[in-house]
Amino acid sequence: MLFVLTEHAGALTSERRERYETWRGRLAEVLGTQVKSVHYEALETPNADALVLSGSFDAWAMHDRRHLGRLYEALRRYPGPVLGICAGMQILVRARGGVVGSADQPVRGYGTIDVVDDSDLLARLAPRFDAFQSHADEVTRLPEGFRVLASSEVCEVEVIAADDRPWWGTQFHPEQWTDEHPAGREIIARFGELAGLSAASRGA
Repeated sequence: MLFVLTEHAGALTSERRERYETWRGRLAEVLGTQVKSVHYEALETPNADALVLSGSFDAWAMHDRRHLGRLYEALRRYPGPVLGICAGMQILVRARGGVVGSADQPVRGYGTIDVVDDSDLLARLAPRFDAFQSHADEVTRLPEGFRVLASSEVCEVEVIAADDRPWWGTQFHPEQWTDEHPAGREIIARFGELAGLSAASRGA
């Protein structure tokens, strides 16, 4: 599996690289499979069982539109399962013609998420759960063929799924679960099941 770093290349400080490495390790632990990291500018034709698109610390304006355009095209060609996290979810939306804009209320910290569709990615979760949020942008218009799985008081589009391909996205950060707030771990494990990744699909 590939963990695709969506951070602007010039903003990948050593501290941030360490954080992404920690999150890569957490994904590998839950999914029970090898997870390699790759920066999105180097992602041409993905050859992996699944992709997880990371969040990003910096604004979209910092990114080269040409690099983003190549990423969108690579994702559209990729037939496998994808989980987009925060900026990663916004990338999926933009790749299919949706719109991302500034949030009315930027958020940071643990907040309550309300499930509105528990048919797939959120099947194991309670109707309400807490997750870590850190974002100043949000999805303002979904592309055709996507549906909302969860919302919150501060963000209407917290979790999405595509109807025509195995794509899911979360505006919050499931990789930053804690013992007190374990829902993110369950979401990652469920993605592993849906993606058919070995240990996760066996319920490990």
